Amino acid sequence: MSSTFLYTNKIGQRGAISNLEDNLKRFLDWSFLNINSYIDVKIPTSGLYSNDFHKLKAVSDPSQTTKVWESPRKDWVYETGVGSPIEISGLYLNNTFLPAPTGSGNYGYTIDYRLGRINFNRVVSSTSKVEMEYSYRYLQTYKANESSWWKEVQQYTYSSPVKPNGDNSITANHRMQLPAIMIETIPRNYQIPSELGSSENHIVQDVFLHIFAENPTIRSNLIDILLAQKDNYIYLHDITKITKDNKNPLDKYGQINPSGQYYGQIYDNPTYIQNQCHIINSTLSEMNNLSNNLFNAIIRWSLQIFK
Repeated sequence: MSSTFLYTNKIGQRGAISNLEDNLKRFLDWSFLNINSYIDVKIPTSGLYSNDFHKLKAVSDPSQTTKVWESPRKDWVYETGVGSPIEISGLYLNNTFLPAPTGSGNYGYTIDYRLGRINFNRVVSSTSKVEMEYSYRYLQTYKANESSWWKEVQQYTYSSPVKPNGDNSITANHRMQLPAIMIETIPRNYQIPSELGSSENHIVQDVFLHIFAENPTIRSNLIDILLAQKDNYIYLHDITKITKDNKNPLDKYGQINPSGQYYGQIYDNPTYIQNQCHIINSTLSEMNNLSNNLFNAIIRWSLQIFK
């Protein structure tokens, strides 16, 4: 008999379920990076419609000024030792090279890898030319618990990145970049007793992985990859402790954290392992053609979570 909650020490304590979407995003980001799921952007680089991905534009956001410039593609790769993505060495402002990560002379800056932005320390004329080389994650992952569906799906992602009234005029923090996977914890789980004589249970939790792509071939490829993960085992980490210990690889501004560790560095560190997770089933639940250039599928993972 107990007069208090089991396995809970304080309000706000994050357990396996509340940490699940964070952990799955980190796992997917790292796993796709390890199969070279990134695109190099060099000077010059053009898309299918002869538009320059290496050119940054001033952010047309009422909350910002022309101190902030962003590229057509966000989520720049910052990890090293995985494949050979471009390590950002600097940028060109009106053909003058300013070395990373702080700039030089009259123009200092910081790099927001998450949103694909350069934050200058002073206003830069909107008629300026800002260019840089970088690598971005080909596939985006999003957490449903942080991604309101009012965020726009950025269709035609390889067409004009600088057209003033098109999808790319939406700022990076407000758009879903394709192809993408949205991770959603759904209200379906059950518990399995872990052993005789113990009140502890294993949790079986289902999640949806919503795939969005611009053509059916990309959608099918992502379906195959996710379905193949049945019987994979992964660690789930204590995200609260990682944050408290200042080990997240990027800080809240999207800058590289000097004290941080990549997912691959922290993965098997027992200090941060909270649970083990077994993908006991992986099934295709739905396939939808939402428009002529937007294709969707839903993969359901059943995850058994145990200590």
